[in-house]
Amino acid sequence: MRPIALKFLAALIIVIRFCTSSLAWVEHPLLAYPVLSTIAELQGKDPIVVKSLATFLLEQEKELEKLLNDYEMWARKNLTYYAPTPDELLFRATGNPDDVVDRFLKAIRMNPNMKMRLYLHLMPNEEVGEMEIIPVQELTVLSDVSDMMHTRYVRLNEGDLVSPFCVLCTANDEPDYGFDLGLFEDNNTPFGAKYGFGVQPFGDPNLEYGSQAPFHMGFYHEPRIVFFFGPFLKKTMPEFRISLCKALAEFAFASGNDYWGYRFMGWGMHYLGDLSMPYHAAPLPGVSALKMIWTNIKAILGFPKSKDNAVQLVSNRHSVLEQFQWQQLRDAYANGYESHPMIMALKNPVELVEYTDDFAVKVVAKESVGRAKKVDKCLKEWMPHKLVSVPEFETPGSPELLRVVELARQENGEEAVEGMTLMLADIFRSYSMHMKSFFRAIMNKENSIA
Repeated sequence: MRPIALKFLAALIIVIRFCTSSLAWVEHPLLAYPVLSTIAELQGKDPIVVKSLATFLLEQEKELEKLLNDYEMWARKNLTYYAPTPDELLFRATGNPDDVVDRFLKAIRMNPNMKMRLYLHLMPNEEVGEMEIIPVQELTVLSDVSDMMHTRYVRLNEGDLVSPFCVLCTANDEPDYGFDLGLFEDNNTPFGAKYGFGVQPFGDPNLEYGSQAPFHMGFYHEPRIVFFFGPFLKKTMPEFRISLCKALAEFAFASGNDYWGYRFMGWGMHYLGDLSMPYHAAPLPGVSALKMIWTNIKAILGFPKSKDNAVQLVSNRHSVLEQFQWQQLRDAYANGYESHPMIMALKNPVELVEYTDDFAVKVVAKESVGRAKKVDKCLKEWMPHKLVSVPEFETPGSPELLRVVELARQENGEEAVEGMTLMLADIFRSYSMHMKSFFRAIMNKENSIA
């Protein structure tokens, strides 16, 4: 490849920094519920005692200090692009109840403003009954909560008895409530300046959701030439979050704190599930390295339209895929469609692959990248032309996006909706296997890190 062509490729890769969306599947419990409902040992579990994070941390403070220090050493040795935790943030057992949650959140380098309430996420077909509704503002640090307003959340109290199945489903959604917002040194937060993650590698730091992108997206299978000119693409952290949540879950179960065992497990499932979304494992699905070069040749010559169009189309298609998924699943729950292809796929996974430390990269992300080109093609073929193939139109946030299923049916017929549904069902069979493999790895092993 000629030097001038490589220069053009590098130019497009720089653009990728700002075109990545940090959202994957919308409302993760809609996916997790059918998967977890088929795990017999989970369904047969007795109710567990609800415990606040502060109580759990204080009871296990000394043991947790060792666990997190052991994990830190493991991560530095085993995670290639791991940014070590600064020494001053390492968890210490001080016995101080006033700041124990703050010390913990900073030690695991999550947004310390998270409220960590005790609550349940209700499914679309679940009734509130006598339970107390908890406002969404108590669950998130986001200022824009519009995406959460369609869901009902109910309050739990310390000492309540609750189904572990419900705890695990609920926790599957939590990382999207702000766990990973503002963690980089250029995010203008006091904690981001101290966490040691450096400058945000990609995603737009000026967008509220943008700063969580490197924790929810993992680019592990790009051509070498892409990584050579875009080394920032390697600075992704789902592996860190998944392995940390797994270690915390195993620790909680081993110490008899099942509520936090299931909650930590659910967090890990979220990050693992994000990698099953092709737009979270490939930065520009459907755009080859050669096409990147050609579009940048034109941009360098004064014709940037092709490059700008490529970025907008990827953003538009990403939004359409996740919105179609969400609308179809919510409709299935609301109308009792137990035989819906997506629900059936989530209940009937592909053959189980045993979970290993590199499972997220070598199984989940690899499968996702392998599907990226097909998914991009399906979107172009079956979804509304304006939403996926007109780069002058900005699909995210548009009223048309909220009618994506209806518009697809009007424009391309019922076969288009069926085709997209079956394509997603194929992804969900793998997603289901990923969740079950993670579940079994935790429940069959007390602690794989220490």
